[in-house]
This record gives sequence, structure tokens and C-alpha cells, in this order.
Amino acid sequence: MTFADFLGNRRVVTVLQGMLASGRLPQGLLFAGPQGVGKFTLATLFARAANCQQVPGDICGKCTSCRSLAALENLDDLVAAALAERGSASPELIPLILRPYPSVTVLVPDPDYIRVSQMRYVVREAYAMPVGGRRNFFLFDQAERLRHDYADILLKVLEEPPAHTTLILITDSPFALRPTIRSRCISLSFAPLPESDIENYLRRHRPAWKEQDRKLAAAAAAGSLGTALALDLATYRERRAEALALLRAALSRQPDPAALFTATAALAGKTPRGELDAFEESPQKIFEFSLDILYSLLTDIVCLKVETPERGLRNPDLQAELQKLGGRASWPWLNEAVGRLDRIRGGQRRNISRQLALEAWALARPSP
Repeated sequence: MTFADFLGNRRVVTVLQGMLASGRLPQGLLFAGPQGVGKFTLATLFARAANCQQVPGDICGKCTSCRSLAALENLDDLVAAALAERGSASPELIPLILRPYPSVTVLVPDPDYIRVSQMRYVVREAYAMPVGGRRNFFLFDQAERLRHDYADILLKVLEEPPAHTTLILITDSPFALRPTIRSRCISLSFAPLPESDIENYLRRHRPAWKEQDRKLAAAAAAGSLGTALALDLATYRERRAEALALLRAALSRQPDPAALFTATAALAGKTPRGELDAFEESPQKIFEFSLDILYSLLTDIVCLKVETPERGLRNPDLQAELQKLGGRASWPWLNEAVGRLDRIRGGQRRNISRQLALEAWALARPSP
């Protein structure tokens, strides 16, 4: 992939190409925007272009650095290989460091946050001269997961930056970073991709999909190409059906207890026997996915109630059903329903009972 192949956010691409053309690369960059819009991909393209040995300011795809850094297109494989190599050793003794090329290093959460040992590695290596390339790059994926109490370790590099090193912090939650970190980086904001662009991309890269599936994936992705590509439509439809059942129960005066229990169990990632589904991702990821679907249904109801569906429904195939539910949903209920979802999402760190939280959400009524 080159800059010409990158989809969306052309303004950011132009800014980065201007930096490369001028030869003046900043020591700290903050890539902020929604998940799946290409922040990490563009960060890798920037590092590859800066170190390309044949084409100034772009990617030849043939030189040693370009071929080695192409491995960043499969980040999961790099992580799996690094974890296998570390084995049972302590992550504080052997930090999770992804280094497909001597001058480019990637830091990812290990497993829930970016550890002190990883940050100290950066501080040690940032002042070394680039090996095999023109410039050192350190890419922090999910930078919001920097250990908050130790994040200032990086300030040494950002306050006294070496001329040959660039740190790129990549995050969808920039305000979760320490202000002292944010203030020392040039911030570049990424926007969601237009639904039509995602549809066109899927038409080229998912030719086997039915047109209605491409339309649903593009709408459900809410501007995130990564989400659209990773979306399992069968699972999405199943989970969405349960979320819709939960909404019906919430807006019913006398909800069916059995239907409510079935819906909340599925959305919490449990099997009909109440056990965690061993064939899915972690319960937390399943639950976050379920909450995102609930948010999307509520957002569509709001759009339909104010008669602005032209803004783009996340669930266009459910418009008639959501229109009916919107007729039963008062503005006070919608306002409090969204607020309760926000509190549930925030409560995950306190290890709340996910299923009970959803049942309480469905049974709550607006304050008088």
C-alpha cells in the first residue's frame, strides 16, 4: 500500500506528505480519531515513506526497509510471534516490543495497558542513531492505554527530543492521555469515512458479498472501514435481533421475563445455559459490541423521531420497526436510556454483572 491507495482523510495525508517533502519531521505526533479509520495504517505508511531508500517521500515497495515494514500490515501476526518468543518470561523483564525493521518500533498493550518496561525501552532507544534507515519511529497503538501513573516517563523524550526520532501516539480517546503528553505532540484529527466510500471499497474487495450486505456493513460501520471489513454479518444480525428484543422489552409496559432474560444473556455473551460463549471473543468485547449495537438503534430512533433519516441510519433495513418503537419512546426515556448506557459502559472497570446491568436498564422508567 502507498499513500495513493489510502482511503479517506486526504487532508491528513496531504499534511504528512508535506512534512516528508520539506524534510522537517516533528518529534511527536498524535493521531486521534474513531476506530478503524486507518490511523495505524497511515502511521506505518509515514514511517515507511520516511525510511524508503529509493523514492523520497513515498514507498517503493522494493527496498529493504519497504519490504521489512510491509510486515506491519499484519500486526496480529507480529504480536503473536513476539508473545511466542517471550514464552513464560515476565513482561517486565522482556517487554512486548515489535521491531520489524531496526529503525521502526511498535508498542501495543500487553495485554491491557502499555507497560512501564515498554516505555523505558523507548526512552533508552530513542537517542540511538537510526540503524538501516533515515529516522527512528516509535508507534504507540492504543496510546490511551499508556499506564497513566507512569506515562510521564515519555516526557523525557518529548521534552528533549532527539532530532532523528519521531513518536506517534495513535488513539481513539485522546483525552484519556495525560495533558502533558498531548501538549507536546502535533495533533492530527481523523474523520469517519463517508458511507459511500466504504460501500465502494467493499464492492471492490468483497465482490462475493450481496449488495444488501455491503450496504448494511457500510451503514453499521459508522465511518469505520476496519469495522466494515471485520464485521461478521451473521453474528451482527443475531446480536442486533437480541438488542431489538431488549428495546421492545424496555418500551413495553409488561415485558416478557423469559424473552428479556434470553436477550440479556446473549448480549452479555452467554449461552442459553448461562455459560460464557467459548467460541466468541472475550466477554468484555462481546459486551462492548452489544452496547455499540444498542447505541446505534437508539441513534436511529432519534433520527427518525426528528425526521432526519437523511443523515444516514445505522440500521436502514429496520427503519419501519424503529419508527414504531420511536412512537413509544418519549424524549425523557431516550435521554435517560442513553445516560444509563453510558454508566454501564463506564462501570465495566468495576467488574459489574453485565447481564443484570442490561436487565436493570430495560426495566428502568424515566424519572418523574
